[in-house]
Amino acid sequence: MKYMNKVKDIINNLLLSIYDYFAILYFGGNVQYERWKNKKRELDFWKKKKLEEGNLSNIHYKHFYTTHNDLNESYYSNKIILDLGCGPRGSLEWASMALRRIGLDPLVKEYVKLGIKNHAMEYIDSTFENIPLNDAECDVVCSFNSLDQALNLSKAIKEIKRVTRPSGHFLLIVEINNPPSIYYPNKLSPKIIELFKPEFVCENLKVFKPIAVGMYLSILANDKFPYPSETKEYGYMSARFLRN
Repeated sequence: MKYMNKVKDIINNLLLSIYDYFAILYFGGNVQYERWKNKKRELDFWKKKKLEEGNLSNIHYKHFYTTHNDLNESYYSNKIILDLGCGPRGSLEWASMALRRIGLDPLVKEYVKLGIKNHAMEYIDSTFENIPLNDAECDVVCSFNSLDQALNLSKAIKEIKRVTRPSGHFLLIVEINNPPSIYYPNKLSPKIIELFKPEFVCENLKVFKPIAVGMYLSILANDKFPYPSETKEYGYMSARFLRN
């Protein structure tokens, strides 16, 4: 059994390295330049949303943390929740029952101008690849519409494994089977669930068809592909993982 687990670890690390190799090769290896461009584009997006909406709304997040993932609101009581790539909306404002609710984003300093000081949740200015929290500190870690922006996917996944406590959950919602771009360097597929093994077990996997405007409305429309793990079409993948 130990031998098989070691073989699985070697295979998983190899897969992660291949992902990163092609991302770096595709963009010429200038990681800092790509990170700067990504941050500028993301900030411009949120500034535009702020002008359109006034106060950035966050009412929709509660559904995706609870009902969508078959978790009761009470599940989050006295837990530490971490949202990776949280944005400035206040994705964890609904979770007043939590012990700590932390949003991590490389644009936190810029988000101050968009009103995050009015939120009760904490914010940390950092990246997927460098989460400044202790090992096994978080009960729930989530990445909604953000993991495909990680510039070092293998390191990002290792960090997610590190900070999630045993029996904790990782909640993932992400675009899949979308060609890589300058802003989204990782072309993800349902096979990404293999990269979270053996530390995580995927408890629930769904892939939704892009039939509405944007990710969240498409998921709410609830038109799913019949065989999620085999989906090759563009769509939105949702997965709930349990940490061993």
